[in-house]
Amino acid sequence: FTTSIDLIAPNKMLSITLLVASMVASSPADTKPNFIVFFVDDMGMNQIDIGNPNVYGYTGGNHTISTPNIKQLADEGMVFQTWYSSFHVCSPSRASMMTGRYSIRVGIGISNNDYAPNAPGPSSGNNLVLSAECIGGLPLNETTIAEHMKTLGYRTLMAGKWHLGVREMYMPVARGFDSYLGIPFSQDMGMSFWETIDYKPRAPFQPVPLPLVNNFTIIEQPTDLSQLVSKYVTFITDFLKDADATPFYMYVPWNHVHGPNSCSAQFCNTSVHGPVGDAVQDVDNGIGEVMSTLRSSPYASNTVVFFTSDNGAPRGGDASGNTPLRGYKTMTWEGGFREPGIVWWPGKIKAGSVSLEIASTMDIFPTIISIATSSSQSTHTYESLVGDVLIDGVDLSAVLFGKDNASGHECYMFYAQAVASDAEKQLSAVRCGDYKVYYFTVGDNPPPPFKPGPQNPPMMFNLAKDYGEDFPLSPSSSEYQVAMSRISAAKQAHLATITPCVNQNGRGNDPKYAFCSGDSKGKYPQFPNCTMNPENWNPVSICNNTRCARYNKACRKQPSPCPGTMCPAVTTKPVGCFNDHKNGKCDLPHIITGHCEGQGRGVPERDDMTLEVCNAYCVAANFAYFGVQYGGTGCFCGNSYGSQGANTTTGACSLPCIGNSSEECGGANTNIVYKTVQPNHVF
Repeated sequence: FTTSIDLIAPNKMLSITLLVASMVASSPADTKPNFIVFFVDDMGMNQIDIGNPNVYGYTGGNHTISTPNIKQLADEGMVFQTWYSSFHVCSPSRASMMTGRYSIRVGIGISNNDYAPNAPGPSSGNNLVLSAECIGGLPLNETTIAEHMKTLGYRTLMAGKWHLGVREMYMPVARGFDSYLGIPFSQDMGMSFWETIDYKPRAPFQPVPLPLVNNFTIIEQPTDLSQLVSKYVTFITDFLKDADATPFYMYVPWNHVHGPNSCSAQFCNTSVHGPVGDAVQDVDNGIGEVMSTLRSSPYASNTVVFFTSDNGAPRGGDASGNTPLRGYKTMTWEGGFREPGIVWWPGKIKAGSVSLEIASTMDIFPTIISIATSSSQSTHTYESLVGDVLIDGVDLSAVLFGKDNASGHECYMFYAQAVASDAEKQLSAVRCGDYKVYYFTVGDNPPPPFKPGPQNPPMMFNLAKDYGEDFPLSPSSSEYQVAMSRISAAKQAHLATITPCVNQNGRGNDPKYAFCSGDSKGKYPQFPNCTMNPENWNPVSICNNTRCARYNKACRKQPSPCPGTMCPAVTTKPVGCFNDHKNGKCDLPHIITGHCEGQGRGVPERDDMTLEVCNAYCVAANFAYFGVQYGGTGCFCGNSYGSQGANTTTGACSLPCIGNSSEECGGANTNIVYKTVQPNHVF
């Protein structure tokens, strides 16, 4: 991988003149439709508020999370009451998004401890997702939806979380996408301001600072998660504003709202629901900005938009995120698999409609390809494109368009692990129609008196009446026996289609595949190696914002730059004094840490601030002067002496200021201006 600070823009292919000519020549009915897929990370069904009393869930944590832009999608499109992910954690569900197939067919979602204890490199243990230095990835013999869309003549763009391999052969631009911007995995799989712990790498899931990648190029490390949504929005809207008659397929798997629950300064501390609510509101705003640009573009009436999530909310992130469902992420209960599902296409999908059909992330693949190949402009059929590959998803277009007798899945499979060689053992549950049977449970305890683990006889729920899975049916009832007969047949028919495949998790990990912008120990010894953007260890937008900094303890946990090569001794004499309470302005306006009236109030102070530490920060920020405040807790920088402008060689300033009980400044290290000392400067 290479490094750069320049963003590679999406390909520009045609001029506005060609776009206008195409619009005149083809009516919307003849034009291939465009597609946008919003895929949120770790979002439960109850974390968005659509204000619809005719569905359960979707209340935004009982109206403590505001999602007006997602609500508008729901108001203008179709909401699914039963939309499933294909798996209960990240990588496997994303494999299904790309292929339309259960992840057991691609070998992603398997515990090393259980099935590959001798895998090369640092062990992934019981984690079922691909690591930040994984050897494997989405198998190269699988054709992704992006590759199919390229065959159909579409432009393809991705912005967000990939999590299907980190080697170049597995990255998005090698798997059908023209351009990519994103964090290649979960946003906790790298050290960052939001997930620093102790600045020590932890292989294979936190080996280096969190990277932001454009195509194959690292452009930021660690990335500033507080700016991530806005970076994605700019990348996407620039693409939409680039007038082009060629249809597009856009995949937007937001890194939000996976932990750590980061957000922009605009949304921190704005939700009663806490940090996860802030993150949801941040991503909702991003969706709103994208949709605003889309609605004002020539594509608005001919673009299909999907919105869903990769798995349920985790227990630790939001205990009510999946309400009223039982269970959380990593579990085969409904709360681990069932997600919000919304599809929008003005004039094609009835506004405000609700579907009770069983739908899935896997269905996006066949639905998009079916709609795209149905266009009169298409030279391909669905069958000629997909061939004889077994697709587990179903084409939802008839459901979306309100056709008579349209249906989703008849039955659905819930795997604990995606082990093709041990499929029956890992098939935790099966749903057919309204009935779901558990052969063994994973995660939370079942309702008493049932015990967790294997269920003999299998435990069954009627989800139409009991979506919280609270009242198991009696095995002796005719209702149970009729449903069990259907489910058993469906289970065996499904298992008969499973064929062996390579265990991608079991291929292991190798530190050489970690994303590293270069050896930074010589330049930034105080930070973890591979640091490209030291300013992102203490992002100004968060730590210089009163509302954000007050509740973000990470602002207090920055490592000291001293001792180190960037921390020379300050032996120069003072050049003046500064005031931190002068007409609502700071004499030294750039605040590293501390408090200054009217600017940056509430920024956490540090108890290790010295002349050398403050100098190092101000040098890094390219300022000429600095001053330490509050007797050694604050640090300000500037390019002038400040309003006092006094010269002093006495080592003391006696100016009125805030910061101590006597309201006086004075003594070494307090409100004295020094000229910054560059590293290796010789006096």
